[in-house]
Amino acid sequence: MSGQSRVVAPGSAAALRLAKGTLLGIRDVEGRQACELFAFDAVDAAQHLDASVTMEVTGRLWPTEKSKFYSNNYEPFFTLIEDAVGRHDLLQPSSSRAARELYYGEDGKRVGCREWALEALTREGLKLVHLPRPVHLFRRTDVDAEGIFSAMETPSRQGAGVVLQCERDLIVVVANPDDEISLVTGCNPTPIQLEW
Repeated sequence: MSGQSRVVAPGSAAALRLAKGTLLGIRDVEGRQACELFAFDAVDAAQHLDASVTMEVTGRLWPTEKSKFYSNNYEPFFTLIEDAVGRHDLLQPSSSRAARELYYGEDGKRVGCREWALEALTREGLKLVHLPRPVHLFRRTDVDAEGIFSAMETPSRQGAGVVLQCERDLIVVVANPDDEISLVTGCNPTPIQLEW
């Protein structure tokens, strides 16, 4: 890593342009905080990190250390070099204004990771209408034998995280949710640290 770092506060997103081979550390500063990961090819933004393709290729509902994360073109975007958490979610969509209205009964004034990620991408010159489903780092979703899934307490502990190796030049976005009533944030939203 080059020694650069950035803190992503709850209720915000950060976009980074990273070269092929870059190691990106994503750490849960205080523990029990998940975050959403998006990535786009730096030259062709139509190619993006795809959670569904990653599940298909790896044959798993969540990645493990040394797994690769794939794009919608079935090309590797990341390799999971180190994983001190062990649970990440590939099933769930991004949190958003619409989701908050539907699930929490909110009035539409609060937005979510989807909106923060789109803003971060706009600052990088990418104006997208559609945002693909993210990889939820540190989020635990359990699925029972009948296919019913449940959001569980986020398993990451203070200082735990992952190291991803970029397999091509990428625009990477990490969005940090701020839901104070969700197990995804341990009901106490805290920062995420990026290191590269």
